[in-house]
Amino acid sequence: MHTQDSARRVASDSAVAGHVPPVWTPSAVPRAWKYLVLHHTATESDSMASIDQAHRRRKDPQGKSWLGIGYHFVIGNGHGMEDGHVEPTFRWRKQLRGAHAGVGRYNDEGIGICLVGNFEDDRPTDKQFAAAKQLVGALRKQYGIHRENIVGHNQVKPTHCPGKNLLLKEIVGR
Repeated sequence: MHTQDSARRVASDSAVAGHVPPVWTPSAVPRAWKYLVLHHTATESDSMASIDQAHRRRKDPQGKSWLGIGYHFVIGNGHGMEDGHVEPTFRWRKQLRGAHAGVGRYNDEGIGICLVGNFEDDRPTDKQFAAAKQLVGALRKQYGIHRENIVGHNQVKPTHCPGKNLLLKEIVGR
């Protein structure tokens, strides 16, 4: 049985090779994903559990409570989650539509990736940046997502998210 660190190392090594590692593989039949939408928490400290709790308190336009965390993946910054740790959420494991973009098409067909931090003020940590680059690269290859379909939240809805210091061009690469 792998330890958590060795599982992360396997995830990292697999992602570098362009494959979705087993710890990132959904348990349900994969959807036909077309977009990757990047977000930040706009907080200094957070975790998947704290984001899930906050999202459970939200209501949709019909007044119905959210199922929980709206993103498919969360990447920690060392404050609330291990720095660079990629955590798939229940939405990813079950291949459920997201609740992250505020626009139907991007929730239905977009994988929501959220990095803990406020990137209006700071930059992602080196480990976060590397993890985001690995995750984006692996998902892009696995699901055939075109580079132009890797977007910041602010490209689909008027918002400051994912912050001016999260440089998508650096994450997506050439």
